[in-house]
Amino acid sequence: MEIITGRERRRQWSTEEKLRILEEASAPGASAAEVARRHDLLPQQIYTWRRQLRAAHPVSHQTVSFLPVDLRANAAVQGKPAPRPSSGGQIEIGFTNGRTLRIGVGVDAEVLRRLIRLVEEA
Repeated sequence: MEIITGRERRRQWSTEEKLRILEEASAPGASAAEVARRHDLLPQQIYTWRRQLRAAHPVSHQTVSFLPVDLRANAAVQGKPAPRPSSGGQIEIGFTNGRTLRIGVGVDAEVLRRLIRLVEEA
């Protein structure tokens, strides 16, 4: 015979409860540690659930990701000279791989998508 005193620590969480807690932990300014405390969890459990969710629903390479944009007027960026202004306007996109793409503002959206994919893969 086994006698267990205190709280039982092994709990079963429904998928809906896990998703609700993950959504709460993913809110802007939310802390996984605080959310875990409110739900009597360890923060590692939230990170494990996130990993499991990502593994179950992998992101396609076709998905477009968004990065922060820094708009500057005639300023040098990371020691590079400021882009030359053109009469029709110009967009400059800096990539995490260090490459830069400069295009006119009137470029077709599909052409822009293809160019971004090419530069990201280069």
